[in-house]
Amino acid sequence: MAADRVVWKRRRPNRAAGRLAWTAFVAVGIVGPAFLLFGGEPPQADDGALNPLALVAPIALVFAAFALIPQVIALVRRPIVSADHYALRVRPGVGRTLVLPWAGLAELAAVQFEEDEMLLVRCRPLGGGSGDQPRWWDQWTLRSVVRGAAFASAYDLAIPMDEFLGSPETLLAELEECAPPHVVLLRRV
Repeated sequence: MAADRVVWKRRRPNRAAGRLAWTAFVAVGIVGPAFLLFGGEPPQADDGALNPLALVAPIALVFAAFALIPQVIALVRRPIVSADHYALRVRPGVGRTLVLPWAGLAELAAVQFEEDEMLLVRCRPLGGGSGDQPRWWDQWTLRSVVRGAAFASAYDLAIPMDEFLGSPETLLAELEECAPPHVVLLRRV
């Protein structure tokens, strides 16, 4: 880590690994009995027509695979936060990494939401500037926060701070080293 760059260190992915394990457990609990009950079904009935019961086990396996894919992606592609004197770089979820120039940011707030800490990012209304703009897919976490805390609707992104090592105050203080004076950094409870 360079002296002019801040990178938040990530915790172990315990929560994502737990979700993956739970999803795998449920998938095995559904696919296993499907194969036991319908795995030996012949592909065709006695009259030569397609036997729909022969499709139960493969269809259950396909649904289980589709349920596991997002959990594996969430385990591998986790949130990131880094900053330098030009921009704040964030990946709020499994999607893309956003480069948000400080000139386009108005506020960073560390807030308590239910039992999780969140970093909320408010962008300034700029027309056609450089850098990325948060889109619908980037705001996945923010939408869940807005459902529980209406004040969060004024922000453009939410990043879960419990994915990173350190207290919210320490993490926010690290960002303060790179943030220009016009960006408001605050801690809300």
